[in-house]
Amino acid sequence: MNAENIPKKDPLIFISNHSNGFMDPILIAAMQRRPVYFWARATEFPNNPKGWLMYKLHGLPIYRVDEGTENMHKNEATFKKTRELLYAGWNSAFVAPEGYCVVQKKLLPFKKGCARLAFKMMEEKDWGIDVKILPAGVNYTYHDKFRSEVYTKLGKPLSVQDYKAIYDEDKEAAVIELTQDMRVALRAEMVYIEEGNEVLTEKLLVLVRNNFTRNIFPMYTANPDVCLAEQGIANHVTELDDAGRIALEKEVDAYQALLDSKGLKDYAVAKKNKRSIFWVLIGLPFWLLGTLSGRIPHIIARNLRNKFVPFIEFATSFAFTAAFIIWILWGLLAIGIGAFFIGWWSLLLPFAMAFLQTYAYHYEDYYKEWKALSDYKKIKEKGVFEEKRAAIDCLQLQK
Repeated sequence: MNAENIPKKDPLIFISNHSNGFMDPILIAAMQRRPVYFWARATEFPNNPKGWLMYKLHGLPIYRVDEGTENMHKNEATFKKTRELLYAGWNSAFVAPEGYCVVQKKLLPFKKGCARLAFKMMEEKDWGIDVKILPAGVNYTYHDKFRSEVYTKLGKPLSVQDYKAIYDEDKEAAVIELTQDMRVALRAEMVYIEEGNEVLTEKLLVLVRNNFTRNIFPMYTANPDVCLAEQGIANHVTELDDAGRIALEKEVDAYQALLDSKGLKDYAVAKKNKRSIFWVLIGLPFWLLGTLSGRIPHIIARNLRNKFVPFIEFATSFAFTAAFIIWILWGLLAIGIGAFFIGWWSLLLPFAMAFLQTYAYHYEDYYKEWKALSDYKKIKEKGVFEEKRAAIDCLQLQK
């Protein structure tokens, strides 16, 4: 969202919350045209094919204290390389000012490295350029859930030129002020959940998503409404006092208990979508084809992730990479087998399989939504559920 905020020419540094490993820079790179280079801990650059791939993906190694103080001088080469890339004008860099990847919807204290990099660039060019720092909130509905949604929200870029006066007077004060402003700017682009509010806020986020019409095949949208609604919910909970939060949680829990007692879903009570048995029946054969032809690579990738990735913050990026590689091998296998039966037409099989697999997952969503609506239609006293939902005031504000 807000891709128009990306400068066309100036040296550009994206700053982002860092809660999902390599997925964060991948998402920033995928949504815009400027090449993105990113820093990653040096242990991710071994002398093997993995290290080679990291460099090819525009990764640059950073050495931390826990990787040996004797290696930290090597960081200067990375900083110099980053500056040279940014001076070219068209390149950009991804920096996670928190310094560490933690699965959460809030921010750790910021490191000062990004601000120092920006000011170093300005000094080297005698303030003849204007480095831009663009806050990019990467907001996952669920960090480790397959096919969950993510909202990437870009803010207005900070101009480092604006800090020249304070930098000339006190360099360290300028670094501190810019770092603080970066944090404020990035927080504004996040669905930010304060410590202690996680459980209640997540319950409300599940409900508020049902306030909006869902596309049958949701893949990408620039519509900010759902993200803005989630931000509104998170901010609302933050602003409540203890008594207000307790009262709100009681309302939410009472409503959820009522739904559970009848086996119903809030999706149906919200009444924002329509689903037809006609399309459920028509789509069934295609779902079966997609499931049979394309589910195996995803199962293998999931099992590999569960076996080899002990840290949740890297689970998604590992599964994404593994699934991509396995899909290529699976497609080549399909071409080889298909060549015996349909000749050169087998070259189209991987594309057909990928399409059908994507369709199969969307069909499963469609069926679950149709089932929820169908179950709700059988309820005679719908008003009881709708009144309970309407009593949760903050849901009515986020529509």
